[in-house]
Order: sequence, then C-alpha cells, then structure tokens
Amino acid sequence: MKKIICLLTALVMALALAACSGGDKDVTDAPEDPTEAPTEADPTVLSEGLDDNGYIKGVRALDYVTLPDYRNMDLPDFTKLTDRAIEDGDFVNIDYVGSIDGVAFQGGSTQGAGTDVIIGVTSYIDDFLEQLIGHKPGENFDIEVTFPENYGSEELNGKDAVFNITVNYIWNVTEENATALGFTDRNTMAQYVAYNGESMAELTQNMGVNVVLTASVCETIPDAAYDATYTQVKTLLSAQAARYGMDADTFAQLYYGAASAEDYLASRTPMEAKWHLVFQAISEQENILVTDEDIEEAGYADYVELYDRPYVAYNLLQEMITEFLEELMG
Repeated sequence: MKKIICLLTALVMALALAACSGGDKDVTDAPEDPTEAPTEADPTVLSEGLDDNGYIKGVRALDYVTLPDYRNMDLPDFTKLTDRAIEDGDFVNIDYVGSIDGVAFQGGSTQGAGTDVIIGVTSYIDDFLEQLIGHKPGENFDIEVTFPENYGSEELNGKDAVFNITVNYIWNVTEENATALGFTDRNTMAQYVAYNGESMAELTQNMGVNVVLTASVCETIPDAAYDATYTQVKTLLSAQAARYGMDADTFAQLYYGAASAEDYLASRTPMEAKWHLVFQAISEQENILVTDEDIEEAGYADYVELYDRPYVAYNLLQEMITEFLEELMG
C-alpha cells in the first residue's frame, strides 16, 4: 500500500496545524500507557473499529463532518512566474553546477533536475541564495561562495567555489494559497518546505484533497472514530520503532520531534481521525465504495489476509476518494 502511505505523508505536512477539536473524545482520554503495544504488533489490530467498507463501525460521518462544496471550489494558484526579478522570501526553482578551480565537484550539481529554494529561509552555504536576488528566470550567471572550514568534506573545507546558476522560475506562493493548503500562513509553509526539503511539485501533488480536508469542518470526533484511529496510530508507531530497534518513546522523540509517544499520539490521533471522517463522509455522499474487484485491481488482494479487509478497504477508499477529487477539481 505504498501509494496511500505517500499520500498520508503529504497530508501530514499540509495539515499539521489543522485538526478537529476534541468533541466526544478529548485527547486526555487516551490510555495511560500508549507504548504498551507489543514490539511485533498483530497487523490485524489495524482493522479494529472498522467495517468492511473501511468505515468507522456504527458511525455515519456526514453526521459529524460539514463538507465544503468541492464541486465548485477553486484550487490555489501555484503558477510559475517568469516575468519578474527574484526578491527576498521568494520560492525559486534553480539549477546549479559547482566547481573549485574550474573543476566540478561531486554532489555540487542539480544535474538539470531543478531544486526549490526559499530566499532567506532555506539553509545554504555563505550567501549563496542572497546572490540570486535581482536576477530573473531564464538568466544564467555565476556566484562565488566559500565553504566553511568545518564543512565536513576534505575536498570542500574552507575552499572558494563558483556555482553556475540557472533560474528556472519563481513559484507564485501567496498567503491565500498557503492557507488553502492548511498552513497557518505563508511563512509557516516556507519553514516547512525549507526544513523538510520538500519540492513544490510534491507539495501540490494532491492539492485537491488537501484543500478539501482543510476546508472541511469537524467540530466533534465520535468516540468510535477516536478509538479506532488511536489504535492504528499506536500500532504503526510501535511497528516503526521496532523496525529501528527503538522503543516508541525514543522513536517519537527522534523522528517526530515529540516529547514522548504519548504526546505524539495525543496530537496525531485527532488529526487522523478527522481525515478518516472526511474521506468517509465523501464516500457516503458520493456512494463510492470499495469492492472486491477494486481490491484485486489495485493489487491489494494479498494484503487482505495480513491486515484483514477493513484496513485494506480503509486505505484503498482514501486512494479512490483522492483520485475522485483530483479528477473533479483538477
């Protein structure tokens, strides 16, 4: 189920600050010891609380979620600007080739693939990015920088280098389209992109579903949705930690920046419960259901025995709703 894993990873970044309020279930109601899941958790536990449609058992999501009019929503305008000079704070796509004494060095080139940087936010050596200010898309020019003495490479430590730069385009990132994706503001989006090394193409890949999730209102999370989601998040966290030979607390601290597994679960569960309810609400409204034929065609049949059908249907349903929204809104 690689596709849905990639999707949910994208949604985490876009909706990190957009979650439901507690409603029926407050996050403090979580079990006292969230790390008690076994190191080798039974994968069928992921299906607990779900029915064969991938729905929360006994819950009609439309009773809890107010969906936006996604059939008539405008997507954020992330056009590529080519008609003005680069300014401080711009999201810019560039290519570069670095050389020392006229000789290109390993790892110093984008190899024509392009990379997104944010002037004044992305961390590059010396004043690399600041030297782009004033140049326009389409320009090719050289900049000069000096690597730090302790850069970490004997070949580069303390060396003067020349980078040949090609400016490809400037992304049109406004306050409005940043908040439409679920970020608090443009600066929060800039910090996310810079910190995670995320490309704008990746960030906007599932833009339709991100916009709908952000615009959906979920004031109450029913107990059944919270409990089913909590079990999933807890089980997956324990499995991830075990894969790296860690306990859940250590993994949550190192990989998610949480104070503990409990803190991670308390913040993540309401957010994922909202996503589940929104996807289910759209499924209910559009009568989009997962059939055995859908599971077979998606190549997920072998997963049914491992995870049980409800969890497989839960993942596949999100893929189907995502494709539906992308086709509808794209």
